[in-house]
Amino acid sequence: MLRGIMERGRKPEPKAVKAARGTLQPVRDGLKTEIIVPGSPPAMPDYLTPEAIDVWQENIGRVMAAGTSELDSDLFARYCSAEALVRMAFKAGGEPPSAAYLTLLRQYAELLGIAGRKSRVGKVTDDPTKNRNPFARNGSR
Repeated sequence: MLRGIMERGRKPEPKAVKAARGTLQPVRDGLKTEIIVPGSPPAMPDYLTPEAIDVWQENIGRVMAAGTSELDSDLFARYCSAEALVRMAFKAGGEPPSAAYLTLLRQYAELLGIAGRKSRVGKVTDDPTKNRNPFARNGSR
């Protein structure tokens, strides 16, 4: 039986977590290997229009970098469809798209993490120098 996978109790932490925290012990953790499996990319649905497919191809790298996976495929497809409609409305030159379309597009972009700096504020980072304890300053002034 593999140690740590099927046994009771706390599971061992990955080597990368221990190294970032500064508690990696080569004697104890040196022989362990860590398998990193990348997240699966969003799956493009077959109902997208050609304009929405163009938006998909333009933004797939950005949403993958922001941590989007296959679970977010429908949300990303709706974003691409809405962005394609807004682009067509702007190119037509007549009536601009309604504020509801623009608001919806901004909300989708924020959920996907591609709306700018503020959309990535709550994202978890792997920065070992940052204190993750939100209560670290309690009791001290």
